Amino acid sequence: MAVTADDLVAYGSATMPDDDSVTDIGGAIDTSIRVSFTDVAPADTVDVVSDDSGDSQDVTIHGRDDQGVLVSETLTLNGTTTVNGAQTFDIILKVVVSASHAGNITLTEATGGDTLMVIEPGVLEVRRPFYDALAEDSDGVERTYYEKFFIKNNNGSTALTSASIAESADPSGKVAFDLEGTLNGSDTNGGGDRQTAPSGYTFDSTTKSVAGGDLTATDAQGVWAELTLPAGEAPQQTSFTLTTSGNTT
Repeated sequence: MAVTADDLVAYGSATMPDDDSVTDIGGAIDTSIRVSFTDVAPADTVDVVSDDSGDSQDVTIHGRDDQGVLVSETLTLNGTTTVNGAQTFDIILKVVVSASHAGNITLTEATGGDTLMVIEPGVLEVRRPFYDALAEDSDGVERTYYEKFFIKNNNGSTALTSASIAESADPSGKVAFDLEGTLNGSDTNGGGDRQTAPSGYTFDSTTKSVAGGDLTATDAQGVWAELTLPAGEAPQQTSFTLTTSGNTT
């Protein structure tokens, strides 16, 4: 069976912090975390629902409102009955489900009903990279942040051969990346906080071949991303897109 776009999923790593107090960033893949950029345009409240009648977990949404303030809201699933939120979001930074769930959980904008994300069984968190990363004031110094995630081939039998990962969009021009040297790796940044670079990596925007050349069935390529914020940098609502390509049969 050929590898499809749906087979290639971005998952988190073992340690993806919300601030600079956590150390030893990165590590092995964590398939209970998915990585995604989710904006709410225009700013709106968020509704949640499951497609399984037995789901009653808490779903906590963290993000920023239309004034840039960090906000959160916890909604309790009521099975297949939609639960309406009251907090307005402009950017979703992460969504955390309190326990395992049997159904697909869908988050939608209250106005218009546009789907923001679907959280499948097995996933307990969907998060945006570089949670709450901030630049210093204009008289401060440049800050550089590091985050690790994985691109996994969820196809159970077929490899994506001659596979590569390319930067296809970086509107801010402030993100670079490099790939871990082996598939299913567990590199960390050696005990530093998220402003500490992992050793042995070269960060740029060039296209890179996956480790060993093929993204084999059920295996994952670790990706380190680097975000550079000059002092005085204004907040931006932006994203960063990587494209995985290769051959399949």
